[in-house]
Amino acid sequence: MGKDFGLYVTLLPKGKIKRDLTGPAGEASLEDTTIQDELLLFSELSFGPYAQVVDLIRTSVAFLCVDNGSRSTPGLVNPNVYAFIMETVDDLVSTLTGESPLHGLLLRTAIEDLPADDGAHQRRVQICNELVAALEELMLFQFVVSEVLHDLAEKKPLDPEKYEGLWELPVTEVLTVGEGLSSRYHFRSAVDYYHFLLLRFVAGKTSVAFCQCCGRYFVPRTKSRTLYCDRILKDGKTCKHWGPILKHRLEAQRDEVVETFDRAKRKMYKRYERTAYYNQKPSGKDLSYAEYYAWLDRATKARDDYLAGTITAEDALMLIDQG
Repeated sequence: MGKDFGLYVTLLPKGKIKRDLTGPAGEASLEDTTIQDELLLFSELSFGPYAQVVDLIRTSVAFLCVDNGSRSTPGLVNPNVYAFIMETVDDLVSTLTGESPLHGLLLRTAIEDLPADDGAHQRRVQICNELVAALEELMLFQFVVSEVLHDLAEKKPLDPEKYEGLWELPVTEVLTVGEGLSSRYHFRSAVDYYHFLLLRFVAGKTSVAFCQCCGRYFVPRTKSRTLYCDRILKDGKTCKHWGPILKHRLEAQRDEVVETFDRAKRKMYKRYERTAYYNQKPSGKDLSYAEYYAWLDRATKARDDYLAGTITAEDALMLIDQG
């Protein structure tokens, strides 16, 4: 596999970006987008099916060794379990590539950058542990992005301790010759790509608002205070249309439903986050990755159905509270 494989990003005027993929199938250009649209889209992604496979791989890694071995030397690796893990990862990459070429290719290149398999038991344990970390990091970084958006919307200064290490990211800049010299940024992991976008987003001092209708983050088009976003809410019309119409109802109940969802999401994430810490004692409140995203899909739908007027506030709150 070529080290030149990956995603190439060119910064365009007005926050636009051009994205080109280079992989085993050749080169392909993705539709141009903006830094803010790509970052907001990432913050709202549901990793449900992906999370289920990651949970399966994590569980398999727990049974990788025939015996526990010692602190300095791992036990003997079960070749059948190791083969199953590698085959499952290959299937995940193939499936992801078909659904999202960008994420599929960047998962492939991130895995290629892991240590090479030399057949030794210790190396295979190392590979599997680093593989799980590589599979998890995109989901974990999504919450970092959500936290930054939350703090920006609340007009809070970004705490250096809370986001320690976030503001440093080495990137590979590639010069290309055309009508003149131009530069592109090269990424071999999705986290590095979204990390880069987040740094550019924050550096640009982009305003972030919390939609008073649907409860999602958005970037206002003007500097004046904007309460509602341009997302379609109901009957092909946006929050900007429905927000003023639903204002009295929203004032009475929106806070209870939307803010309960926001609080529950942060609380549920803390339970889900524990899954990433191997050395932490398990708790009955822990959530697997798949369980977290299953709850998030259900709770998000309940919030949206309430805002669309298809279920009551009581039903929405009951579904959100089913953690």
